[in-house]
Amino acid sequence: MRRPAAAAILIGLTLGPLNSAPPKLRIVASIFPLMEFAKAVAGENADVSLLLPPGAEVHTWQPRAGDIIRMSEADLFVHVGGGLEPWLADFLGSVANKHLRVMAVADFLRLEKEWHAGKEAADPHVWLDFENDRTIVRRLAGALGEIDPARAAAFSESAAAYDKKLNELDDLYSAGLESCANRVLLIAGHEAFAYLARRYRLEQVALTGLSPDAEPTPSAVVGLVELARKRRIGAVFRQAGESPKLAGLLAREIPARVFVLNDGANLTRRDLTSGGTFLDLMRENLVNLRKGLGCE
Repeated sequence: MRRPAAAAILIGLTLGPLNSAPPKLRIVASIFPLMEFAKAVAGENADVSLLLPPGAEVHTWQPRAGDIIRMSEADLFVHVGGGLEPWLADFLGSVANKHLRVMAVADFLRLEKEWHAGKEAADPHVWLDFENDRTIVRRLAGALGEIDPARAAAFSESAAAYDKKLNELDDLYSAGLESCANRVLLIAGHEAFAYLARRYRLEQVALTGLSPDAEPTPSAVVGLVELARKRRIGAVFRQAGESPKLAGLLAREIPARVFVLNDGANLTRRDLTSGGTFLDLMRENLVNLRKGLGCE
């Protein structure tokens, strides 16, 4: 006696659903902009997470056991490199995952060199040049397509859509910063905005070098105040998340107004849960830049 229904059930249990979707890729990014770029390219085809917890400082953060476990299950880890993540080598050395692909964007982007206190160092804040971001997005699409060839076309299509948004943001900055009464970006902190400054013909002058942990010297403070007075600079910019004390001190001495810039590397828990994007942060930066620099 034939029992087709029972046979079908048996086949289904043995082979599983014939039309089941392929498993999602697992991507981990070291900083917020790279997480956003990966999400934009991968779409619904991947679970993308941020390695750093909300509010953590990328230069000084230390991985935990749970982070090593998460990385052991990932398909792709994308990070900046160039010295931004000093904990990286030891961290990856602790990860047992032969299939993990690691992408360091500093490996295919030209890093600017900064001089401070007689020493030269590579500037890792590459994501603050939107042309660099377009390159990162294209590279992500290529890497994901190699990991998952069946969805390579979808990755390329999503990358092209996000590339258009980055290009529009670049045009917005170019037009918005074309005519400004002042082109000096006076930073009450470390040098985080050199890429942005160079792309839009601004001059970054900061109290300290590339390290956010460096303490400004009294002579540096005096020198910045004198420069601002001499060149009639009426704005001091401080980085989001840093103490407002230095910016307030400079503003009182010059005198000047204080504006906030966000490098976007990581956000607070409240900012992350509010749904703000890297593009949103950069548009907010442009508003403050135009106000502070007196742009028409």
